[in-house]
Amino acid sequence: MFEAFNSLDLNDYGAISIPEIKRMMESRGFYASEAEVKNLVDKFDKDKDGRISYAEFREEILPKSPVRH
Repeated sequence: MFEAFNSLDLNDYGAISIPEIKRMMESRGFYASEAEVKNLVDKFDKDKDGRISYAEFREEILPKSPVRH
C-alpha cells in the first residue's frame, strides 16, 4: 500500500495533491476537470487540508470490516 501511495506522491512531500492526481489520471488516458479531481480528493481528505496524507489514503483503501451485532 505504501508503494502505491508513493507512486502517486510525485513530489515526495508525504501527501498527494490535486495536481498529482490529475497528472496520474492523464498519464493513463483519463481526463477529468479540476473540480472532478477536487471532489475525488475531498472524499479521502479527512482533515480538509487539500491533500491526501498516507493515513487518509490507507484508511480509504483498506477493506472495511462488517459491523456485527
